[in-house]
Amino acid sequence: MLKRNYADYVYFLDEESAGEREEELSLKSRKLWGRENSSLIIPKVQKGLVVSAFEKELTVSSNMPVTQELKEHEILVRNKYIGLNHVDWKSKKYQFNIYSFPWINGRESSGIVVKRGSNVDQEKFPLAAEVFLASTSYRDLRTSTFQEYTVFDSRLVWRIPQQNLLDGSVRKSFGLEFAGGIGVGLVTAGCAISSLVSLATENQTNGTKLGNIIIWGGSSSVGVYAIQLAKASGKFKKIIAVSSTKHKKYLSEIGASCVIDRYLPEMEIRQKIQDHCPEGVNYGMDVISKETALFLSKLLGQSDASVKRLVCTCGLPEISTDTFDKDAGSKLIIEAVNIKQFHENIEFGSWLVEYTTKLFETGHLRPIKTLKIFKSLNDFGESIVSGLKELEEKGASAEKFIVSL
Repeated sequence: MLKRNYADYVYFLDEESAGEREEELSLKSRKLWGRENSSLIIPKVQKGLVVSAFEKELTVSSNMPVTQELKEHEILVRNKYIGLNHVDWKSKKYQFNIYSFPWINGRESSGIVVKRGSNVDQEKFPLAAEVFLASTSYRDLRTSTFQEYTVFDSRLVWRIPQQNLLDGSVRKSFGLEFAGGIGVGLVTAGCAISSLVSLATENQTNGTKLGNIIIWGGSSSVGVYAIQLAKASGKFKKIIAVSSTKHKKYLSEIGASCVIDRYLPEMEIRQKIQDHCPEGVNYGMDVISKETALFLSKLLGQSDASVKRLVCTCGLPEISTDTFDKDAGSKLIIEAVNIKQFHENIEFGSWLVEYTTKLFETGHLRPIKTLKIFKSLNDFGESIVSGLKELEEKGASAEKFIVSL
């Protein structure tokens, strides 16, 4: 297991193995009469980490099919790094989001393009292009990432962003390692913030501020991207993060106006919010639980008479009309984040990819600062299982667990 920090990413970008360089050069050199082939020789089977039954341990299968025929906009990605998320262990343990057996989990990865559908933009996605993705289409196992190859709609896939340097040269904003753990957190945060305010307005930093926002769970991967998107939008006067204070410096650097200790009693948290935002809070985003969402709903519902909005990523709070101050006259709109809109609404999903790519390229958006990397060591499933176990038992705070294949 390794730990890497984003601050050192330039060094790590130069650490590509000779094998990876040779593979990329080999892919890029395959031409046919001056034109690039749209596919390479793809194996018919692959390794995958399989859920065979809820009560059984995860097992590695070496006989999982590799998709040979792609739809017109799809690409086939050879995974290099896989991001781990709580849903990957929770879905098996608590028996949800698994609809048949054998099943393959995994919702994000980074890798290289090895095959394209007939209508894929070849300039944007040449063979060997480095990409990363977030699979929100859970029922389509071709898009799962706990396997060697993943299929996804190219319109919803990110290329590794590049930055123009002062000397005129160009370099990658980050490598495949950091890219492997971006997808789920960024898509969730993007869908959540987009449900509160429109992110599509040009020249946003010069626009009218709509109010203050509280993000409960600021040091989670979703929270880290939500803070940055809220800051980049220019729509919020103040961005309050509720988190462990050991991450105060980091969260302030990426856009939080104030970081409040999540372990304080509720009354103290409420008082600190009121001290920092005497004008009130208009927007809330909960990334932790139904209980913290309930606290936010009370906070938003008991202030002035304006319309308030709360978006929840971990379930809606159980509330009654007695929760709110009947004299406040405020209107509170609560909704669950709709992550599926990323793939169900191609216009929105492709816009989010383009929008966040520009933010990465301009430095307004950065990957989560620290990676914990679990290496496969020639055993495809062991590193994933080890990472999921540690994620369940210890959790991740301002860091991302990824697996190197």
